[in-house]
Amino acid sequence: MIPRTILYSKLIMNMIILSRAYISKVIYPVCNPLPRFLAAPHKHRPGLTRRVPSTPIFPITVCVRCNSYKNHEVGNVNESDGVITAKMTTWVNNVVIGLNMCPFAEKSRSQKKLFTTIVRGDDIEEILSIILYESILRGDDEGTTLVICPDLSRDSFVDFYDVVAMAENMLQDHDLEGIIQIAPFHPLFEFEGNGPDAVDNLTNRAPYPVFHLLREEEVEAAVQKLNGDSSKVWQRNISLLEKMEQHFGKETTERIMAGEKVEGLREFIRNIKFDES
Repeated sequence: MIPRTILYSKLIMNMIILSRAYISKVIYPVCNPLPRFLAAPHKHRPGLTRRVPSTPIFPITVCVRCNSYKNHEVGNVNESDGVITAKMTTWVNNVVIGLNMCPFAEKSRSQKKLFTTIVRGDDIEEILSIILYESILRGDDEGTTLVICPDLSRDSFVDFYDVVAMAENMLQDHDLEGIIQIAPFHPLFEFEGNGPDAVDNLTNRAPYPVFHLLREEEVEAAVQKLNGDSSKVWQRNISLLEKMEQHFGKETTERIMAGEKVEGLREFIRNIKFDES
């Protein structure tokens, strides 16, 4: 674990990063060189280039009531934070927990340790700053955080994953590797080697682009309850999706995985049997 004093110093540093937009016109060119995690070449996808903001980040306001970060631009998604929160809550309740896709999520929700943060706009530097801020908080406190970015590359999974790679590099640069891990979700999520219609893509699809921040310590503890074999969850989820697609068809399965309740689903889940081998 990183000493508490170091974590708090990093937290203060990131708060400075978040507020620097207010003085960016005066000192931004001198005092804010491009961070290493934005300037570094892409490591995960050869041939892709990282999108780096060419102008200072926009001023940020923080809404304490809804825990939402907003820049002064209008977001690309014509939905209010309330609508986005409602859709994500439905997805978590009906898919992640309701279908037991993640057997560890119910504990976080029941203990009120499942946090959500909405970041509006598509300014990558701003989004990375929020991810860093939330990661430092999670590093020193139990729970898990969903950083929801409804305006970020919603129509391009490749562009979104480019930002995921930046965020992972950022955690490494700030000594958070091995403490926080990022599980990405996206409406068009596609595993390498899959086509867009492969059923296992649905395990990481969500209504909006999401960076799920997990504490490594809690993940490891949860895996130990599975006798150290995390692949059991994956195998069970793929088996469930395949059986759902056989029973309901592809289109209905996609609706279910988007959080929609479908007639006969509860009975289907109750009667389904998995191979325990």
